[in-house]
Amino acid sequence: MELSPRLMSIARKVPEGARLADVGTDHGRLPVWLLLHERINCAIAADLREGPLDRARDTARQYGQTERISFRLCNGLAQVGPEEVDTVVIAGMGGETIAAILEAAPWTREEKLLLLQPMTGAPQLRQWLQGHGYAILSEDISCEGKKLYTNWTVKGGMMSPLTPAELWAGVNRPGPLRLSYLSHMEKKVEKALCGHRAARMPDQEAIGQLRLAADGLRSMREELTEMTTVGEVLSFLQEKAPFELQENFDNAGFLVGREASHVSKILVSLDITEEVVQEAAGQGAQLIVAHHPVIFSGVKAMTDQTSVGKILLSLAENGIAAICAHTNLDAVEGGVNDALALRLGLTDIGQLRQTGVDGQGRPYGIGRVGLVSEQPLYDFAMAVKRLLGANGIRLVDGGKPVRMVAVGGGACAEFMADALAQGCDTFVTSDVKYHQFLEARAMGLNLVDAGHFPTEDVVCPVLQDWLAKRFSQVSVAISQRHAEVFSYL
Repeated sequence: MELSPRLMSIARKVPEGARLADVGTDHGRLPVWLLLHERINCAIAADLREGPLDRARDTARQYGQTERISFRLCNGLAQVGPEEVDTVVIAGMGGETIAAILEAAPWTREEKLLLLQPMTGAPQLRQWLQGHGYAILSEDISCEGKKLYTNWTVKGGMMSPLTPAELWAGVNRPGPLRLSYLSHMEKKVEKALCGHRAARMPDQEAIGQLRLAADGLRSMREELTEMTTVGEVLSFLQEKAPFELQENFDNAGFLVGREASHVSKILVSLDITEEVVQEAAGQGAQLIVAHHPVIFSGVKAMTDQTSVGKILLSLAENGIAAICAHTNLDAVEGGVNDALALRLGLTDIGQLRQTGVDGQGRPYGIGRVGLVSEQPLYDFAMAVKRLLGANGIRLVDGGKPVRMVAVGGGACAEFMADALAQGCDTFVTSDVKYHQFLEARAMGLNLVDAGHFPTEDVVCPVLQDWLAKRFSQVSVAISQRHAEVFSYL
């Protein structure tokens, strides 16, 4: 059973062992998931209507959890006793409805954890909580499809008065989706302003409050936007994968844009294509971090007459910068080759060919070696195809079962001798030439060509994770439009 991102954002906040009431449970997926994962021992599923409650019963029956859930047909918490629960989830409702449920159950202020997810009316709910003895301890934002959801952790208590902007968007804290949420709230405030101004008798006090909210939201967004620049991202990547470690033929580094430009959204991709640039522009990203350099060899003109020229023009026209970490990212710890080895389930991972030690004392070099459980080559190759999402696999059988494996993301067949010297029976890489397959068979080495894109695209989640953890106020996404360029028949 899987939860939607919206519900998962709530599930993560439920304390282990909680006595849970899920108000407006609908299909009952949240309490069932928490029970299946042994996060809670029992739950109350409450809903105002028979239909949703019946659907919740069906879900519980499907997963064998009917004995652990008490189903209550009631308005809010009307049939839930304060002694029965310590955690209350109210999600998927408007803010005014949530306020009415809490007002009818004042015991929720007494040492209860409230997890709220208002679908509408967030400003009204924040104001109500502030005036009725509740404190918002934290807020975060989740995304499902194109919709943003705000998730609140609330307890009884006092909180500092909220400004008009904070009533709309909460206290300003950095987060991956914070800037997108602020922009969304700005649009809502502007829409509300337009409505009030168009009224036959405009409410000047309300208009004044909305103007203050609009100004405050703008300041919040500017405050967060100013926290990160292209140059800061470049400096961070220099720490993780020093650009001076790149091969002589390479052109990794800061290739397009202005170093002082502000960044609120980054798109990560293996390559920078026209489609990727348009995807970045559509998402409002100011920076693309890619593996393959968008400028590789000398470019003598930037026009729409060449494919590279079109990409560079599109980057410039959309104000998008480009940083590319290529062979330096292949070589460093945690980069392409470690990601590939881990994706394929290798253990006891070590260097295939160590080139040197960087300025921080970390070894670097192309390729990795490691162990897998002994298995036939065909079974291993099929697992490689599945784990990398490859469209096809080319291979030659060296006559040995698979046990000790070398990996080289991208075109690394030139390191076959290193793999043999390390005692490997199998080498996974890409872009293998015909004569290299012949050499591998003659040497008794299983050689698996899993494709350039599949063996290197594994680093994109790594880059996303690095950047998201370092720049928590920046939204970091992986390209969904870039994929393997060719198919197998």
